[in-house]
Amino acid sequence: MLGSSLVALAMATTRPLRAATPQVRQVSETLAIPGGRFIVGRDKGRITSLRDASGRLSGDVLKAGARLGNLCGVWRTQGGAWSRFDTAGMSGAIEALPGQGAEIQYPLAKGVSLSCRLLLDGECLKVLVRIENATAAPVEFGDVALPLPINRIDDTNKDPDALLKHSFIAGQSSHVFWRHKDVSKPWLAMLPEKGSSLEYWDAPKDSSDLYRVYFHAAAQVAAVRKAGSRWRLPASSLIVPAGESREMGVRFLLVDGQDAMRRAIADHGLLDVEVVPGMTVPVGSEVRLSFGSRVPVEALIAEHGAETRIAAAGQRANRQVYVLRFERLGENHITVRQADGGITTLEFFVTQAVETMIAKRGAFIAAHRHSDPAAWYNGLLAEWNMETQTLLGPDNYDRITGWRIYEVTCDDPGLSKPAFLAAKNAEFPVQAEIDALDDYVEHFVWGGLQRSTAESQAYGIYGIPDWHRNRTSSDPGPRGQMHIWRVYDYPHIAVMYFSLYRIARDHPDVRTRLSAATYLERAFGTARAMFVIPRQVADWDANSIGYYNELVIPDVIDALRREGRKDEAQELAALWEAKVHHFVNEVSDLYVSEYAFDSTGFESTQAIARYGMDRPERFAPDKVRAFNRAQMEANLFCRGWLQPSYYYLGSDYRASAGDAYTLSYMAQMGGWAILDHALHDVDDPRPLLRLGHAAALSSWALLNSGTPDSGYGYWYPGAANDGGAGGGFEPAALGETWLNQPHRHGSWYYACEIDLGFCGALRAARTTLVDDDLFGRIAMGGEFREEQGRLLVSPRDGVRRRFHARLGTAGLDLEVQGGCRFAANASIALKPDLSAWEAVIEHAQGPARSVRMIVSSPAGKDAGIRLHTASGEAREVAPGHFEIQIARGSRSTRIFGVKG
Repeated sequence: MLGSSLVALAMATTRPLRAATPQVRQVSETLAIPGGRFIVGRDKGRITSLRDASGRLSGDVLKAGARLGNLCGVWRTQGGAWSRFDTAGMSGAIEALPGQGAEIQYPLAKGVSLSCRLLLDGECLKVLVRIENATAAPVEFGDVALPLPINRIDDTNKDPDALLKHSFIAGQSSHVFWRHKDVSKPWLAMLPEKGSSLEYWDAPKDSSDLYRVYFHAAAQVAAVRKAGSRWRLPASSLIVPAGESREMGVRFLLVDGQDAMRRAIADHGLLDVEVVPGMTVPVGSEVRLSFGSRVPVEALIAEHGAETRIAAAGQRANRQVYVLRFERLGENHITVRQADGGITTLEFFVTQAVETMIAKRGAFIAAHRHSDPAAWYNGLLAEWNMETQTLLGPDNYDRITGWRIYEVTCDDPGLSKPAFLAAKNAEFPVQAEIDALDDYVEHFVWGGLQRSTAESQAYGIYGIPDWHRNRTSSDPGPRGQMHIWRVYDYPHIAVMYFSLYRIARDHPDVRTRLSAATYLERAFGTARAMFVIPRQVADWDANSIGYYNELVIPDVIDALRREGRKDEAQELAALWEAKVHHFVNEVSDLYVSEYAFDSTGFESTQAIARYGMDRPERFAPDKVRAFNRAQMEANLFCRGWLQPSYYYLGSDYRASAGDAYTLSYMAQMGGWAILDHALHDVDDPRPLLRLGHAAALSSWALLNSGTPDSGYGYWYPGAANDGGAGGGFEPAALGETWLNQPHRHGSWYYACEIDLGFCGALRAARTTLVDDDLFGRIAMGGEFREEQGRLLVSPRDGVRRRFHARLGTAGLDLEVQGGCRFAANASIALKPDLSAWEAVIEHAQGPARSVRMIVSSPAGKDAGIRLHTASGEAREVAPGHFEIQIARGSRSTRIFGVKG
């Protein structure tokens, strides 16, 4: 029966945290040592209070009413049935260790005991576990888990002392740290003791344990796999021979920020891992790993050795460097063995080329729509269940129930698909996809989802559950016929219209149903309505929160000005600048959304900062710089950085702290923000460039795409799912998604909101040539080589419109617009000092016309830049903005640039 109970326990879900009933902290004695970093409160031997002795880490790091020092797991005599133990309900013999702490010993059976020592040792607090077997036969421990009841942030309250967890559990180099959301220092960190390893974790719902790490987890992993989990990391049991004992443990310490955390990991003999371009990587691309550790790496072992190339590349910055190339799509494990025998598993995900994925996703969305003229939802770009290959719609919500049925037609999930499809076609137009967009606009949006100019409150967008129910509601107010007040909805439709404007303006080889001017008019009307209608209808102030995709508004303003629509540009600019002013001068909590704690605003906050930084004449520079630093610190606070797993590195974290719903849309949207900040706002961009590129790639792991040989996709094989996508990743072995469907570790089978992330990926896509401190001269998002004294860079970022170089003190930024991109079959060629360069841009055949190219250098070194083509010198129409003449009927144009 215990085997069945293990499976039941394994299926306990990991859900968004809810505020718990307040508990009483019980402290019967306190302990501190001279020079120590912690003050410990104890009750009945366990730790019930843990504080920073200096007071810099405010508050108590333990959850009130919880106890640190409990252990749980299963054990058996060899060949017998598993027996469960949980010391939280056991009475142990307590032995005081004067000046250090205490040891609690628990008898499990005659001759078999378990003890836990809780010791202050120098600057650390150690939790040491000892298992003794005084019997005449070996015993086996299938699981040994340590609950960590740290006071964690949840999404329903604003406890100033709550902490956000960052964790990496994958062998000897496992580590965990917790941070205050005010980004203060120090951080609370936990590392395994020498000879110990952490191999599994769980976060059982409705449990005071909150989060558990496992020294051994063979029984639990077997149980979750039996229950259907995809969990693939290795797990072990512990055999304790007759008459012997075994020890394991962790230490807690305080570290002063990220650099100190990296040093602590390396000094402790664990692996501090840096990687470019990330842990989600396109097939065949060069991947570089840099390991920092007191204990050297002896070997890297590929899971798929015949399809993986690994080469040692020496040392740089006192770290070991390796170069890898993966040829197998999907998950790829790299086992790292250190000289002390320690093993750590790195989880990579290998995708198809980014450009291929962009094309596949666009084609998939356009092909999965409703085309029934008799249905009110005619033209709807539909949700798809990859597990059952079911097309969802208002007449079939499939497995989505309750109030979440809105996911199918509206709100962020329903509106993300047209936003991405339009943005994708502004880069890579396909006539059939543009037709699908125009059908969606004509039949589903205009006069349906969105109130038309023939109606009052024109450009208002209907919210949940769908526009048809709201329009036909008997309630004439904001809960029915005027349910047009959710600000979040407006930017997605504005992106769609603005992208259709770009298609009509920039691509003479395709047809659109409306004119460029009409699409721009609707983009303006929708953006304006975002600020006006929700306030009028429901007193919802659009200035209060950062909304994803609203960074399109400055682009709409610029387009209006270029088209001579100055009054509209001025009106929209005034609305936008009021929001910029509000954030720069008045917003103090950047984590607030519809939840008290969230990670969804950090694309918008960087766009707000960028707008203010670029206009020092309109916004106080000191205040803008302070806001810019604060918003980026907040972005990085809730983002995986030190965790070398593809579903953590670069991902945003919600209140579930990486235990649920990673690789959300904000992973890539926030990745754009990091890259923009790195390139323009910091003295040393290299660390943020590495993280930003990793984030920009990260959520492409959720795109279900592949070759026939690979089954057309790793997560849900089958040609029908090629180009489908999952809305998020679930790191836990088993549980429920945010949409309330069971998961088995891995990608969701509904796309939900992920196309918002893919919108961010399009904006983030760029090739960056950099002299990196850890890896040398590299191209992220592209391929790089030197030839005959020139630097040759081939963009492979998926969009091929943006190129940046940061070589020592020299820098160069190039961006092509107007439906052009850097040629796929020609490299950007540069002099090593970046004083001259040339590139080929490709574009559609059509009439003679001009397109823009933006050229700049960091730190305002733009003076003296000149561009020319075979037809003559390009005209600079604004600082750094050049008009390039495209010859009639040509498909490509070579451009030459000179600085100075």
